[in-house]
Amino acid sequence: MADVIRHDGRVESIGNGLVSVRILQSSACSSCSAAHLCKSSETKEKIVDVYTSASASYEVGQQVRIVGEVSQGLVATWWAYVLPLIVMLVVMVIFSQITENDAFVAVAAIGILFVYYGCLYLLRDRFEKAFAFRIE
Repeated sequence: MADVIRHDGRVESIGNGLVSVRILQSSACSSCSAAHLCKSSETKEKIVDVYTSASASYEVGQQVRIVGEVSQGLVATWWAYVLPLIVMLVVMVIFSQITENDAFVAVAAIGILFVYYGCLYLLRDRFEKAFAFRIE
């Protein structure tokens, strides 16, 4: 079960098949015995929205464990970082073959990133359901 991410949390709010869970996310080194000395460890509280069935019964303040798959994180990394880098490099190569103006090539590369991330924003509802946690 190493391909699963688990977080313990507390139910913050409930509504229309959506449960908001407050989790405590800590860095890998926060459990180190010297973490209080090196200042590189950090812990953050986050609220995660979990889609549930209408028949699920949870109460505000209830302790729950949310579960997500590591593969979802890898796919999210692909969409958020790797693919835009590839698209930007392809645009840079194509535009550098068309024109000698480096400023134009740079503006085109940055512009395509605005278009790319704008499309991701428009498709956010689709991604939100694809990258979802569940309550265990």
